[in-house]
Amino acid sequence: MQIIAFIRALGIEVTEREMRRATLVPGIDIEGGGLIVEEARLCKPADLLHEAGHIALTPIAQRAALDGTVGTSAAEELSTIAWTWAAAKHLGIDPGEVFHEEVISGNGPTLLENFAAGRYVGVPMLRYWGMTLSEEYPHMLRWTRDGGATPRTHLHLY
Repeated sequence: MQIIAFIRALGIEVTEREMRRATLVPGIDIEGGGLIVEEARLCKPADLLHEAGHIALTPIAQRAALDGTVGTSAAEELSTIAWTWAAAKHLGIDPGEVFHEEVISGNGPTLLENFAAGRYVGVPMLRYWGMTLSEEYPHMLRWTRDGGATPRTHLHLY
């Protein structure tokens, strides 16, 4: 799956296996800073991008402590949403597959409408962390908050 290859290229572990507990996002869990995926329970495969975004935007030194639902500030949640949009565009995934009614407390369609119109939330934090430039978004300079400029595999960045 293209999404899993992209996430792994960012240095985020993805394990495909049966879920061991109830999760907020169907078919996806976070354990030890990595993603657990039960493909049969996924609502939409693109939901992986948002959960991976939470991990990518967590400083590497803190990732291993991530377990279950990631508690974030409003600014971090908004920047994860912006990261998710950029990742979907980068991978050529229809953003409607990422921002759908079953995600983000039902606000997916509203976010989709706003991002499609160029009203991007969350970009200021991505810019602050040196991950993008406002005038070039959704082009990303790097995909992890304190990591390298590109994924470890050869994935073209625009």
